[in-house]
Amino acid sequence: MPARFDHLVIAVADLDEAVARWTGAGIPAARGGAHPVGTVNALVRGPGAAYLELIAAGRDESNPWLDRVRSASGPISWAVAVDDVDAARDVLLDAGFEPRPVTEGSRLTPDGDTVAWRMCDVGSGPYDAGLPFLIEWTTPMPPGPSDGPVVRHLALAPPDPDRVADLLLALGFAAQVLWPRRVFHDGDGVGLTLLPVGDPVETGGASWSMSWEESPEAPTTSVALGLPVSALAQHRLDDVAVMVVPDRRRYAASALLRDVDVAFARLRGDLADWPPPRPEGAAPLEEEYSRCEEPERYRLLGVRADAWVETIARTGLGTGAAVDPTEVTWVGEQHLRPRRVTVLQGRPGTQPVVVAWAPIDHADDAFVLVGVGEPAHVLDRQPDCGCDACDTGSVDLLATLDDAFLLALSGGVHVVREGERVVTRALDGWSASGTFADGEPERWLADAAAGRRATGVVQGEPWL
Repeated sequence: MPARFDHLVIAVADLDEAVARWTGAGIPAARGGAHPVGTVNALVRGPGAAYLELIAAGRDESNPWLDRVRSASGPISWAVAVDDVDAARDVLLDAGFEPRPVTEGSRLTPDGDTVAWRMCDVGSGPYDAGLPFLIEWTTPMPPGPSDGPVVRHLALAPPDPDRVADLLLALGFAAQVLWPRRVFHDGDGVGLTLLPVGDPVETGGASWSMSWEESPEAPTTSVALGLPVSALAQHRLDDVAVMVVPDRRRYAASALLRDVDVAFARLRGDLADWPPPRPEGAAPLEEEYSRCEEPERYRLLGVRADAWVETIARTGLGTGAAVDPTEVTWVGEQHLRPRRVTVLQGRPGTQPVVVAWAPIDHADDAFVLVGVGEPAHVLDRQPDCGCDACDTGSVDLLATLDDAFLLALSGGVHVVREGERVVTRALDGWSASGTFADGEPERWLADAAAGRRATGVVQGEPWL
């Protein structure tokens, strides 16, 4: 496993008060246990590996760890997880760092279990503010609550961001091509930004920019957490700017994902995943827009759709029937010619979900269309066009396909159409075809949901 962001350490004066403060903001925190050095902690975490650690002094004695925590407030350090801390330490030695010797660490949980790790301070001492420490879990923690917070992104303002960038690059973090020493993501997809970001690097092609408008009093550390909530929220907690982002778990159909994964693992055979072709964010080559070198790889998407159809039928949520592709009417012009189609029917009041598989070159069932209604309105098509330029890797494409099924099963307003203008709801927003005034697509969807607009509206009850 590549190196990844593990956790942010946040010092607090009173652990129980901090737990109440975070939990009261809608971000659950739970007691994690006690360390042999005398510190105690609580964890803000969900099913992902990354988390936030609230830490406080649990005893009155003095030692370097207790003294550091007792004298601080807010974020004091962060950890990078590695598979082999000795090997990672050697990498950093070769890169010009002076990491301290590897030591053993542990924590006794409230349930009486021991969680153990090996760690290495890269900075001058415990919880160095300038550099992260390395951690190798020898007794991995079990997953957190399935509905708990998932770390999506972390932004830090270290004293020497270039030194931190050297460390991340040495450990294998992927750097964004326009900000190669400021914007990274790890092997689990957690984003990491080192402030100040500065100007983008000139790449000779199209570029985009990033900016933050914050007051001088704004915290220098910020984190984005995914939670199954209905609306985005922002908080300031223990000198951390926390953004809560609604994620797919807010949809009841997300409960099917575990069963879909099981079916997918059985159906995929030897079909392999593939990495994003441009993990660092480089622009596609011009010739990539007119080619598809490995169309067979996209058959994985077709199998994922089969896993969804099987799961919906097996759980009794709906029934699926294979139909002649020529008997299905699609709204709007469709350039694909599906070779097979399944129509899923749910309980009364729901819209039928239409799943179609079409070939790319000689690869059967590589394109997948997910539609709702009769005639069928396309909610999504994956891959988007099938060219190499638009390929974002199997993890992203499979997740996008999952989102289409979650959206189809969630009910509500799916599509609002008026002549050639169309607004289609997405899992986290909407897409539109045609010319619209500012705010008009949102008004269309809101009017349809409130019953003020009925013509051209496709909507239904949730499937579950």
